[in-house]
Amino acid sequence: MTDDPVVPTFDSFDLPPEEFRRLGYRVVDLMLDQLATERDGPVYPSVSGPELRALLDAPLPEHGVDPDAVIDSWRDRVAPYCRRNGHPRFFGYVCTSADPLAMLADAMASAMNQPVTAWRSAPAATEVERLAVRWLDALVRFEAGDEGTGLLVSGGSSANLHGLAAAVSRVERAGRGPGRRHELTAYLTAEAHLSLRKALRLLGLHPDHVRLVPTDDRRRMRPEALNEMLQADADAGLTRAVVCGSAGTANTGTIDPLDEIAAICEEAGVWFHIDGSYGAPAVMTEEYGWMAGPFGRADSLALDPHKWLFAPVDAGCILFRRDDDARQAFAWHSEYTEVTQTDPIEQYALFDRGIEMSRRFRGLKVWSILRVRGRERLCAAIAHDIALRRRLDARIAAESRLEPLGSALSITCFRYRPEGVKDEPGLNALNRRIVEALVGEGQCYLSPTTLDGRFALRVCIVNFRTQDADVDFLIDEILRLGERVRLQSPVEEGR
Repeated sequence: MTDDPVVPTFDSFDLPPEEFRRLGYRVVDLMLDQLATERDGPVYPSVSGPELRALLDAPLPEHGVDPDAVIDSWRDRVAPYCRRNGHPRFFGYVCTSADPLAMLADAMASAMNQPVTAWRSAPAATEVERLAVRWLDALVRFEAGDEGTGLLVSGGSSANLHGLAAAVSRVERAGRGPGRRHELTAYLTAEAHLSLRKALRLLGLHPDHVRLVPTDDRRRMRPEALNEMLQADADAGLTRAVVCGSAGTANTGTIDPLDEIAAICEEAGVWFHIDGSYGAPAVMTEEYGWMAGPFGRADSLALDPHKWLFAPVDAGCILFRRDDDARQAFAWHSEYTEVTQTDPIEQYALFDRGIEMSRRFRGLKVWSILRVRGRERLCAAIAHDIALRRRLDARIAAESRLEPLGSALSITCFRYRPEGVKDEPGLNALNRRIVEALVGEGQCYLSPTTLDGRFALRVCIVNFRTQDADVDFLIDEILRLGERVRLQSPVEEGR
């Protein structure tokens, strides 16, 4: 007779309360250290790929590791080699400083571990998300009212995909394109975010039918060109599905003439989607309050709380003018997801309004930020970033060696250009070396771009920690490094 086999148990997965508390205090201390030293360390780590791989690579543990050793690794092997996105001199991309309270909300959401699929699965989490979305609607003045809807998603790319999918669905429901997506057309500019074109490809539109509308000298969509393209496609018997306008491009902060585009879309009966992932919250400010008008005329609007509302990644949002458009695009019946509740609140299912089934409880951090900070303080933080961009522009204008290449919202593009130098390839190489030197020294971080063949230094300010001194430091460093790099590799004049 043999002994019964040993059945493994998982009781050890649960930590004793005091041990959980002790480890939790360690993690909170690490988080506090991270925030307290945000300004002190380099913005970008000085480490190579092979070095980092060697530091972290290891075989899968067979028996597990002590939790304290794992937390030590967070402190010693992970955090020091991450980019400090909350550093006041991080000027790259559209990546914000995260609200500390929202960090705690994110941890609490993980502890509750709610799959926010529908009210029945996560009652309070669903109500919190729906309220947060209504508050976001009010904040950016989309004003969808009782007929509209929205949901939190992973970011602007997902929000744009949801908006375009609903647009295509509406065309198909109208009998203008079922099974013939290759005959649908979409309209955007070359400045629009790449996620829009990726989404259109995934939705089955023919690449030749994704129209790139010409732009003006400020990189904004030209409404008259859009109108001509819409008319030409109608005359050709094609089905016009969606026009995509930008409320702050990631590259230069450009805002399209949204009111004129809205009027054209209304006249043509075409879905109007606005990508406001970055710039939509600026509608709270006096300078950009005019965007409320076209926002109220759009069919869908994308915005990212994890950009200019300071939520930790990930937190995007898609707002729909009509709830039925979202339901028609995403609702799908199956026996195991059937909703049996009859109360209007309790029968609400988020999976009927988006792609995901299991969804993180993103609403807790967004709801918490909006409650604690309020509209006034959020508006002040955004206005502060815009004011810093103006200060930056003034410094650039005052320096003969700097050439402005355009600015909008909280983004400015410029380049180092010594007087008399016209050698464009040489200037491009010079500015590229300036960026490499700046990032390499670790005191500032910015992301470059290329505008009309000119390599540009691109500065994006979406950080509540950034101050006047940080902007001045950046300009001083660029002037210092520009002179140093120029002396090392002279650029020809007069070409």
